[in-house]
Formats: sequence, C-alpha cells, structure tokens
Amino acid sequence: LPCNGIIKDGRGYTAGRAGFTTRDGDAVMVVQQYVNAVPGNPLATYLSTLKSLANQESGSVSGLSGYCSAWQQASKDAAFKAAQNSVVDELYFNPSQKAASKIGVKYALSLAFFYDTIIQHGGGNDPDSLSALVKSTTSALGGTPLTGIDEKTWVTKFIAVRKADLLNAYEPSTRDAWAESAGRADVYAYIASTGNWDLDGPIPLKGAGGYKDTIP
Repeated sequence: LPCNGIIKDGRGYTAGRAGFTTRDGDAVMVVQQYVNAVPGNPLATYLSTLKSLANQESGSVSGLSGYCSAWQQASKDAAFKAAQNSVVDELYFNPSQKAASKIGVKYALSLAFFYDTIIQHGGGNDPDSLSALVKSTTSALGGTPLTGIDEKTWVTKFIAVRKADLLNAYEPSTRDAWAESAGRADVYAYIASTGNWDLDGPIPLKGAGGYKDTIP
C-alpha cells in the first residue's frame, strides 16, 4: 500500500504491506527495525515522532511532513521490506493463524479470511477486533468447528459478522472509511459461494460495485 495520504479512518498515515498506521504502533515497529538494520535511513528522522504518536494513540500527522516521501524512498530497500515482513508475521500472520487453529478452522479460505480480518481489525480486544468478531460468530452459532459446528457454516457466518461490523464500526473515527471497504467481505463471500474453499487457482473474484478480477 503506497503512503499517499490519510484515508480518514482516524489512524494517521497508512502505508506498507499491512497498511501500517502512524497511530496504532505498527508503523513505528517497522521503522524501528529498519533503523536497527540501516541507521540513518530516510525514515530515521521520524522515529521519535512516531513513538510519541503511537504512545498517545494519536491520529495526528503533525511532525510527519515528508514522511510519505521517505517511506516511498525506503520501499526500494530490501532491508525495509524485511522489516515489514517481520512485523507482519509478529503482529498479524502468526496471531491470526493461531486464532484460527484455536477454534478449529482449516480450509485455506478460512485461514486467509482470518489473516485479512486481523490486518484490518487488529488483534486487540476492542469491539471491532478479530477476537470480538470471532466471539460474536461463536455466540450466534452456539459453538465453533472445534466443538462440532460445520466449518463452512461457521466461516460463512463469520464473513457476515465482519461485514456488519465494517458497515457500522464501533469506533466512530473508522466508521465511514470502513463502510466503504465492506466489499472486502463480499469478495470472500463470493469465493465461498463458488465452493473454492481450498483456494485452487485461478480464483475469480466478485464484489460490490461490479468489482471483478481473477487471481491466477
């Protein structure tokens, strides 16, 4: 994701592989790892400000003039890509797969949806988080695949629960921007409707607003 401005979700600047934000602390983790590997890199000058914004959970971009240009410059560096990959694994991929395993989902589509969900909703405990959505789905169905609920039934409901949250997020600052991204859930719902739970390619995609594409 290119760093090209604010997407009005209350999280400041968003950029990089996982949409790292200047408010939520993942951007500063990436920059810190990059500074550790390459001192004096284009983003090093922003480290102190990023720490302050993350500590305050502030969506302000004050003190970040030129940040996006520096991010774009750094994006050409393999060490910067490695820093992003490391943070993605630590904060998003590994926790999402652990959460999926905990409730007993195994299909590739299910695992991908858990990953996509934690990327956008985070791995915390707030009402919009992955854990909250899993809890809501489990409550609605009276269990999980681990306790005997059919996995396809559970994940189909999970997709619907996430879409409902995107359309009316608990956090006011994200509500409008997230409503515009509800099509992310539609794409997964479409794949599920085709029966391609193993994500065998090519994978046709369809979503809201006439969106169509194919993953080879």
